[in-house]
Amino acid sequence: MLRSIEARAAGLPAPLRFFVLHHPLGTQIDLWRPAGTGTTSNFTLPSSSAPFAPLQSKMVMIDGLHIVTARKGGGNSGAQTHEGGMVALMTGQPTLGQIGQQDHVAGGASIDQIFLAKSPLLGGPNSAKPTPFGSLQLAADIRSDRDEVAPRVLSYLDPVPGQTDLNKARQPLYPETQPLNVFTRIFGGGMPSADVARYIAQKKSVLDFMRADLARLRSLVPASETVKLDAQGEAIRQLESSIQVSQGAAGGACLKPDAPPSFVATGTGATGTSAPAGGSQLSGVDYYIPGMDDDPTNPDVHPHWKLGMLQLDMIRTAFACDLVRVATFMWSAGTNWVVFPSAFQGAALPTLSQSASSPHHPPSHTTSVDVMAWLAQLDTWYAQQSSAAIQAMDQITDFDGNTLLDNTVVVYLSEIGRAYDHDQKNVPLLVFGGKNTRIRGGQYLKITDGPLTSLESVSGNRPWNDMWLALAPIFGVNLTSLGNQNQWTGPLPGLVT
Repeated sequence: MLRSIEARAAGLPAPLRFFVLHHPLGTQIDLWRPAGTGTTSNFTLPSSSAPFAPLQSKMVMIDGLHIVTARKGGGNSGAQTHEGGMVALMTGQPTLGQIGQQDHVAGGASIDQIFLAKSPLLGGPNSAKPTPFGSLQLAADIRSDRDEVAPRVLSYLDPVPGQTDLNKARQPLYPETQPLNVFTRIFGGGMPSADVARYIAQKKSVLDFMRADLARLRSLVPASETVKLDAQGEAIRQLESSIQVSQGAAGGACLKPDAPPSFVATGTGATGTSAPAGGSQLSGVDYYIPGMDDDPTNPDVHPHWKLGMLQLDMIRTAFACDLVRVATFMWSAGTNWVVFPSAFQGAALPTLSQSASSPHHPPSHTTSVDVMAWLAQLDTWYAQQSSAAIQAMDQITDFDGNTLLDNTVVVYLSEIGRAYDHDQKNVPLLVFGGKNTRIRGGQYLKITDGPLTSLESVSGNRPWNDMWLALAPIFGVNLTSLGNQNQWTGPLPGLVT
């Protein structure tokens, strides 16, 4: 709060933030992108992306980026896989190689860490005042087909120089999946609590709680010294007034949240007939608990949702309090095993092959109409929750008088384009940002000038890294290339003013 007061007093702009939000298993493109073949500012979002309609004026939907994977020295780069897609998505650089079946080893730092290290604006080592925590890496679930690093990590530091052991060379920043641990780490210190907010709302002063003590002190000091007591009291009131102004400007956002519950990871890893050999032994928190009443309004029935929203709440509060300016969040791994009910939001898996519930990933390798309808509802559900979290950022007043989203670039992405064949063309992508981010909101940006083949089997797609290159100048980062020569062509035009 003091950092915000200082900045406000100096007339400084609010800081910029950078946030990457991942959802698993791509999308079904015709349920995601608007009808039409050209860039436009007049478009209607279909069912899977419709939850983002309230944010449309501060959003760019981009269609025509292709995740391009590569491997140093050649060989299996992880193309057309969830695992390889996760690594290429965030690092944009050739992998060092592969461990086991699909554990592709990141060959460079992820974009969030590149921006943090190079930017003078994001609170990293090049900033005038580094933020207390640098960056956050959070997730709601990390279960995957196998206990590999690649499918369950978004953020990486640069590999250890000269290290030939691939396990020791890569430096993943594992996401935290327990909200209570995040709370303890980020908000465990002396921050204003919800009680302070109530006192402020009631227009009370700390002096109101010291009346007896002050009266006693006034009776003890010489009469000539009472003027000093009055001056001290007035100074306290003026400080409280400035704090209240700062709190009003921050929309009450910079307040220590209530401690979250501790979630018990009762969900199993990759087990059952659909699990691969050597399946995951990790546990997690499912959306659906068999045997419990399936009540969408009861958060205790849907712990995956509750846990995820708590994590997103803490990122938003950490941004508002300027404790951190860079964060990544993953709903679940690409090859995820979060259990959902087999009848979900009006769609149902075939009853002959499924019980009352099913993990998300195993049924996805099919074009069955029923299964794809079920997957589409899960995609829509993740969009609904993510949109709610981003809308909340647009309802918080930052200390410069704008909203938090006006000062934040949010990238909503996935590791593949579509689930059944892992195609990585036209990968679903939304970029959000308000007026201080330079994002050209309110448009559907259809890419047609690239060298890569699109889903329509015509030339026009660009490499994914072109989007990162376009965002870099927003944060004062000079990034002219990323990855090898076929992983970028240049900054994506039309995204940033």
